[in-house]
Amino acid sequence: MRAGLKRFLKRALLVLSIALGCFVLFVAVFWLKCAFVRPAVPPPGVTVSTGANQAGSLDTKGKRPIEDSYFSYPEWYIVWSYEERAQYLAKNLPSGFPYFASIGHYWRSYCFICGLTHSRHQFNFGDHLSSFVLGGSLALEYAIRGAYEQSVGRLSEWTSSHELVEEDAYAARVAREYADFVYVRPFYEFGFAHALKELWKETSFWGKHPIRKWERKFILSVDYGLEAIYAGVLRTASHVTYGVESADTYAWIENAPEAVFQEFPRIQKVKGVGALSAVVIIPRYQEFTDTAVKLTSHGVRFVLIAGNDEIMLTVLAPEGWWYDLPVGEASLLFTERLMTQPGTQRFAIECPVRSLHLVLNDAVARGIRIEHIYDY
Repeated sequence: MRAGLKRFLKRALLVLSIALGCFVLFVAVFWLKCAFVRPAVPPPGVTVSTGANQAGSLDTKGKRPIEDSYFSYPEWYIVWSYEERAQYLAKNLPSGFPYFASIGHYWRSYCFICGLTHSRHQFNFGDHLSSFVLGGSLALEYAIRGAYEQSVGRLSEWTSSHELVEEDAYAARVAREYADFVYVRPFYEFGFAHALKELWKETSFWGKHPIRKWERKFILSVDYGLEAIYAGVLRTASHVTYGVESADTYAWIENAPEAVFQEFPRIQKVKGVGALSAVVIIPRYQEFTDTAVKLTSHGVRFVLIAGNDEIMLTVLAPEGWWYDLPVGEASLLFTERLMTQPGTQRFAIECPVRSLHLVLNDAVARGIRIEHIYDY
């Protein structure tokens, strides 16, 4: 008995070691391949003057590495994917969502950012680690979802004549709440346990298309339960590794009269830097984007954001649209199609922080949707 257990443990350890070795080899090969691909992108523009940097560093507490802006994109791609999924599930059955293509989009975006930052001698181990952890989580989640929905899920859809049942509607509502939540907070803070509890309270055990109902109840219960456990583990690991993530972004703005602070009470003035100029705190994540767009429409200009003078943003525009601001004010990094919205493309743009107001106001004037400013 004991000898058999030892043999089993040795074999399990061997299999685990081989799997771990293969994963490490994959990570090394993938990173080397991406790191030495040099994107055909011009170098960043001229940085702001030394005096400006000194003024902007009046408060160094909020400074973040410049490469964080670029590495924020793969992380936010997961948010965009959840948004696409929420929009899709509102009107469609889940088996048709492009789960596997979404995985490919994530790793292509990471590969591009990896090559871009490496070509500029920017390296941050934490950014790469975070990208691999989040990318691996997305790949595992979507691979399992895709494999299940396109096999067992399709079969149960057939039993309901491809009609939505109340569990499908509930799952679509949770997907919508989840997509809205991750715009402003880390995904591991979402209430998956609450979603599991409400699933059984809000949906009946019997009804039209019972096979589909029961199958949905089963898979959604497994889904929300595992997500709750995984989110709890990741939340603890994140707090231990990085502490509690700050929800603030420090910025230096100009042409900002006192009326601006009265109109936008969420902006905190840290200290003045001359007439109509100040170091401020703006809420981070998507709220930063929404606030920045409103500020620049009022004539406010940014000098530094999180201590940096270059930043990345994305806009959504029809296919065929071409970004043509003068060189030096902005550069197009890459484009990608939205898989569930034919005819729409995402444009990733890099610009000096001092030109951000020009880029934002130009996009608004053209009716182009500003998706996100990657505030490090």
